[in-house]
Order: sequence, then C-alpha cells, then structure tokens
Amino acid sequence: MSTDSTTAPETLARLRAELDALDNELHGLLMRRAGVIERVAADGGKRGVKIRPGREASMVRRLLGQHQGSLPPQSILRIWREIFAAALIIEGGQTVAVCSTGEACDIPALAREHFGPLTPLRRHRNALQTLADIESGNAHVAVLPPPSDEPDGTWWTALMGRGPTQLSIIAKLPFWTQRAEGTPVGDAYAVAAIQPDASGNDHGLIALEVSADTSRTRITASVTAAGFNVVTILVKRDIGERALALVEVEGLVEDTDPRLAQITGIDAPALSIGGFAVPLGQ
Repeated sequence: MSTDSTTAPETLARLRAELDALDNELHGLLMRRAGVIERVAADGGKRGVKIRPGREASMVRRLLGQHQGSLPPQSILRIWREIFAAALIIEGGQTVAVCSTGEACDIPALAREHFGPLTPLRRHRNALQTLADIESGNAHVAVLPPPSDEPDGTWWTALMGRGPTQLSIIAKLPFWTQRAEGTPVGDAYAVAAIQPDASGNDHGLIALEVSADTSRTRITASVTAAGFNVVTILVKRDIGERALALVEVEGLVEDTDPRLAQITGIDAPALSIGGFAVPLGQ
C-alpha cells in the first residue's frame, strides 16, 4: 500500500514546525536587540538627533557582504530599515519634514521607504519651509529634492550660513538604487543638525563662492589641485557678479580639513556642507 498520501502531509507539518521554531528564534533575537537599545538609551546613548546614516549604511553593507541563498538581497535592506526605524522609536522617536511639491512629488514616498511607515512626516510646499522645521525644533530630519538649477533645488545654498543651528546633508536616498517596480522613483537628500558619520564609502559636499564667469573646468582643476577627487559639480550663476558651486568629492570633508584652505580662485572660504554614504549600486 502506498504511503505517499501520508508522507507529504507529515513532511509539510515538520517543515512548518521548523519555520515556527525559527520565527520564535527571530522574534526572541529582535526582543533582545530592543533590550540592548533600551539600555543604550538609559545610559545616555546618543544626544540630540539620534539618526546615524553612516553606521546604518556600514551595517547593511556588512550584512549583504555575507548574505547567501535565495532570499533577495533587497529584502535584507527592507528588513533592516524597519529595524533601524524601530530602534529610533525606542530611543525617543524622530519626526521627518519633507518637501512635497512639483518634481518632488515622490519624496514623501522615499522618506517613508527609508525612515519607516511609523515615522511622523510633516509636509511642506517648498524647501526652505522644510529646512525651517529643523531650525524650529519641529522636525529632526528634512528630506529634500536633489540640488539642481530649479527653485526648489537651490536649497543647499542655505547650508552655507553658519548660524546657531548648523545644518548638514547627512544621507542620500534611496540607499538601494536598483529600483523594483512599484517602489518610489527619483532621488532625495536628508538634512539634519548633525555632521554626517563615516560609513567607509562616502562622498563629501563642498560649497564654493566664485566669480560668475568661473568655468566648471577651472573649479574642477582648483579643487583637484587641493587634493580632492571630484565626482560632480553644480553651479548656480544667477546671483549677480558671483556664482555658487556645489562640488561632490570622494570621502567626507570636515570643516577643519586643511585642503579646503588650499582651494584657489574663490571669493570666500570653502565650506563643507555635509556628505553621505554612497548608495548601493551607484
């Protein structure tokens, strides 16, 4: 008499029991991890803005570097983004201000994807209102469209001021650039009142004031001669006799970096206005 009719259900039952046991282990580890985060918070933990995009990026890269099997690598990123978001809730939570107008229509979706669906969002109709939410204390992070020549893309010039609340670019979204169907499209930058933390593979952003007739070639040559490896340059020229340049370079750049003082052909001291962990696939 054949036993196939009973063997298959018994095998399925054993596999389901194994999955249940693994689920219990996973949940137990998540609870243990939450307990460690509670202890960090109780011991003083991180002060002020608690997000650390560089550390998050380095953790994801490390985990993906040892990943094997059929589980899609992008699922690892999604799982850990939720874990990071949950950790911030345990540490006191954070509010994210987003610029959601014009070409930035997907920015709220990018923010939700990156910071988690439970993170409170405050929507604004222009970039400067979004940045003002950080300065007023109503938000911890601002998510804005990429720097460009468009009105809402020139917000980076506001970071050149050195007021009581110094804002810096700290992350570029999305962190996984190979987008699947149904995921939000486009790019965005995150800004906060902290300096970017190193991830091991980063780009820095330098802001320069130059004469209006200064060419990109000349800017590139000057920044390269100072010891930087230039990635991209954006120039804003519609400000009278001067222009502002945003230079993306390899590696994070601190305000005290001596190479900044070696950049020639500029009308004011060069400024570091942040940086970001290089996204996966970029």
